[in-house]
This record gives sequence, structure tokens and C-alpha cells, in this order.
Amino acid sequence: ARYNRVIGLQALVKGLEAAKPRLTEQLLNDPRASIYGGGRDDLEQGRIDIRTIITISYLAESFGEVTVSSLFSGHRKYARPGVVSAHMYGHAVDISSVGKTPVAGHQQPGSITEKAVRSILMLPVEIQPRQVISLIGMGGPSFPMSDHYDHIHVGF
Repeated sequence: ARYNRVIGLQALVKGLEAAKPRLTEQLLNDPRASIYGGGRDDLEQGRIDIRTIITISYLAESFGEVTVSSLFSGHRKYARPGVVSAHMYGHAVDISSVGKTPVAGHQQPGSITEKAVRSILMLPVEIQPRQVISLIGMGGPSFPMSDHYDHIHVGF
């Protein structure tokens, strides 16, 4: 952790960027990761940020299954009026299930969603997301929004 803090985000991302083709292929072939067709195409076309790829793989590894409901393709351009969504830059993912349990209906304390949010918040600070949105607010980049009742949004 100290080493990562010393070299900083740019060096970490540039190093990870070199591994992006391998990590993308690994994710696309991971049976634990369910990704819709447009999202698979986004990955194959290189539209998705390495931190997003790592987060999806991390959740698959941590919980045994993850379902991606939105990357770039199919997401609306604006997050809110005048603000372009992080999805448009490949810097966000929406997760609709974790560990074979849907996020919808499972966002109470102690739920799989809370465990997934907590797990995301434990990622190294250099690849910490700027937003972890669900119905659960755990501080830091994690905050609740009522329209995220059926997914966890992770944005960089």
C-alpha cells in the first residue's frame, strides 16, 4: 500500500493499462461474469477503463458471480441535466447482481449489496471509485440515490 501511494495513481494506471488486453480477455472468458452483449462489445472495442475492468473481475472473484447491466453501450448520455455520465467515457459500471443475488430487493443492512459496497470501498486507494451508488450510504464515495434500487453504480 505504501509503495502504491508513493508511485501514485498515474503510474499505477499506466502499469495496469499495459495489462489491459490480457485482463479484458480474462474477464470476457470468466464464466462468473455475466455481461450483456453491448457491454461485451464495449470491452472488446477497448472502450472501458482498466479500473472498471478490474472492479468487475474483483467482484466476480470476491463473490463468485457478478452481473453487469450497463457499461458504455445502452446507457443514457447524461447522468442528470448538463452532466455527462461517466459511462460515456468507459469510467463506470452498473452491477445488477452479486453472488447470484439480485441487487433489487437486497439492499438492507447485512445484505449482499452492503457486502459488495463494503468490498468495493476496500479497493486500494489508488483505484478507489469516485462514486459507489446504491440505496446504501457507507461514507466516502458511497452514497444512496433512490433510482439505484436495482443496481450498484461504480464510477471513476
